Amino acid sequence: MADQYAARKAGSEESVMDSRPSPSALSPDACILRHVSRVSRAVVAAYDPALAPFGLTSHQFNLMMTLGSMGPMTVGALADTLGMDASGIPRAIRPLADDGMIAVKRGADRRQRVLSLTVLGRTRLDRATPAWSRVQEELVSTIGAGRWTSMMGELRTVQKAAANCSTRKPAPVDKKS
Repeated sequence: MADQYAARKAGSEESVMDSRPSPSALSPDACILRHVSRVSRAVVAAYDPALAPFGLTSHQFNLMMTLGSMGPMTVGALADTLGMDASGIPRAIRPLADDGMIAVKRGADRRQRVLSLTVLGRTRLDRATPAWSRVQEELVSTIGAGRWTSMMGELRTVQKAAANCSTRKPAPVDKKS
């Protein structure tokens, strides 16, 4: 009977082995990219129709919701918060800025751009929020509130692993050349 708990002992060989991916976790069917991309597309497809009557996509709503809750932000800070590359922010905000929903002002450093919701943007966000809430409530109800809370933690773990992946780090410079 004591052997059934052997794998739980910290530092045991079994414990170390359990932290390694199983062969099935490394199969193409278990591809993290595939599963996360598929889920992302399904979630966007759930929110987009609810937000369309307000002239917003789910990505635009997310961007505006972030600015609405956090206040004015630099392009870099917004990119970090949304998990985007800063080079994609200008393209993402252009339609919102063109429609007068986001203001773009020069920051303390001339190169910085500070983004904020305008009064029109705040109004549009406030009008669209009940539609977002209905989708959010339906999804959380279907998933289960406790399960969703756990999943958010698991998704942060995936995000951190991807952010620290060796492919995201610059290759070492070969100084012998």
